[in-house]
Amino acid sequence: MSSTIGTHLLEVLYDLYPDLKNRIWSKKIRDPFKLLVITVLSQVTSYRNLMLAVENLERSIGISPEKLARAPLEDIERAIRPAGLYRQRARKIKSISRIVLEKYGGDLSFIKNLDVEHARKMLLSLPGVGEKTADVVLLFSFGKEVMPVDTHIRRISRRLGLVDEKSSYGEIRRTLERIFPPDALAFAHVALIEFGRSICRARKPLCGSCPLGKFCPKIGVSDQKLDHASHGEFIHHSSISRR
Repeated sequence: MSSTIGTHLLEVLYDLYPDLKNRIWSKKIRDPFKLLVITVLSQVTSYRNLMLAVENLERSIGISPEKLARAPLEDIERAIRPAGLYRQRARKIKSISRIVLEKYGGDLSFIKNLDVEHARKMLLSLPGVGEKTADVVLLFSFGKEVMPVDTHIRRISRRLGLVDEKSSYGEIRRTLERIFPPDALAFAHVALIEFGRSICRARKPLCGSCPLGKFCPKIGVSDQKLDHASHGEFIHHSSISRR
């Protein structure tokens, strides 16, 4: 897979989101356990509700293996309720906390010294931790050269023809890791998610004004699904509402 595609994509994404590189909140969270918990909470919820849940949890209990392992399940549920699916997520968080505390002494910093495959395998062994969650922690907490893939990134990769409909998570991840330089993976991850939310949407994508319009084969996008209200020059989204 040619890195030229990755270079072109990055140029477009940097133009669309020029200040995003300095506002990647995941990079500001130094504690890998805290990022792990936040990523578990982030699945299928809005940024606003995620932040409400995180703030509640931090204020009422504290986000550490010790505090969460000791906390009553009901207290965790109450704190994270804004994120949704709070009962299932509370059980996952409490189970993860107990394992990290009992098996790893409450400290995940040792992962930094593991190779990527061993580190990923260790994280995936924790209850409720899937491939994307593991890779988010590996990338943002430990600087590993991995590309987490969410539903937006999967959709964009397929529409661009980088992967096919049957490609697995691992195949998509490895493809993107080949086309993007290692030092751009964090930016590419968050920028592609924003691009998928605002432009290359699941329903009614803005193909008529997309800066990748001439470059993208629009695989899987039918004319009936397009937003025909969007035409002409694209006004970039350099001002992102989630802060």
